[in-house]
Amino acid sequence: MEIRDGIHLSSLQQSLSDYFPNLENQDNYWVQNPFKIKEKPKGFHSMDYENLIELSSDTQLEAKFRTVSLTIFWSDVFDEYPNLAKQAIRILLPFATTYLCEAGFSKYVATKTKYRNKLDAAPDMRIQLSNLTPNFKRIMESKKQVHPSH
Repeated sequence: MEIRDGIHLSSLQQSLSDYFPNLENQDNYWVQNPFKIKEKPKGFHSMDYENLIELSSDTQLEAKFRTVSLTIFWSDVFDEYPNLAKQAIRILLPFATTYLCEAGFSKYVATKTKYRNKLDAAPDMRIQLSNLTPNFKRIMESKKQVHPSH
């Protein structure tokens, strides 16, 4: 039993390493914290490296980096450092894409149960996957105007 559990745990650890590699051991470590660069990342052009050094010496950006998420930080520096921001967002994008896909699938499974298997789930999925929150008060007021007897 212990051997089987050990094999399972090592397999799980390998799967997690495949999905979430350690950025510090790769060439993309600068995305995780651009203020701790020690050497030029592999594949960087000299202009990009100069921009990274300039970015890493900006104390205002470092303060901002500590208060916002990685994606927001790289989106915010896009105007000043477009090449760096594009590369960083390209590296970060797979994690967001995987999350949205899995969240959508979970909502679909919850909607399309064996008791509702003939249900057209498309309209419900559109509502469930939307980032917009409906303004129920406004919707109800507009319905009252159409049907004043209710």
